[in-house]
Amino acid sequence: MQKAVLEKYRQKLIRLEDWLSGEVDRLINSIPEEVNATGELSSVPTHNADRDVEMFETDVELIRNEQGLHAKVHDALARIEAGTYGICELCGRAIPQARLEAIPYATHCKECAELLEKEEGAINAE
Repeated sequence: MQKAVLEKYRQKLIRLEDWLSGEVDRLINSIPEEVNATGELSSVPTHNADRDVEMFETDVELIRNEQGLHAKVHDALARIEAGTYGICELCGRAIPQARLEAIPYATHCKECAELLEKEEGAINAE
C-alpha cells in the first residue's frame, strides 16, 4: 500500500480513536447522573432501583463495546507501524480499500470475515 494511502488511513484511525476515547469518557461520566436521575421515563410503573440497574447494565455494555472498538482501532494503528495493515490475517491477501474505507480497523478480507462468522455461528449453535 502506498505511503499516502497508509497515512490517510492512519489519520482516519487516529480521529476515530480520539472520538471513541471521548465517548467512553462521556459514558463513564454519565453513569452517576443516570443512576441518580428522577422521574418516570414511561407510564409503566417500575421501581427506581430496577430502572437504575437496567440503565447501568446498558451503559456498562455500551462502554465495553466502545472499549472493544477502541482496542481494534489501536491495533490497526499498530499494524500500520508494523507494516501489516491492510493484509488479511487469515489468508494473507490485501484487504480491498473499499472494505478499509468502511471498516478501517478490519483484520480480514470480506471472504475470510464471512468464513469466520459462519464458523462462529456454528460453534454458538452447538
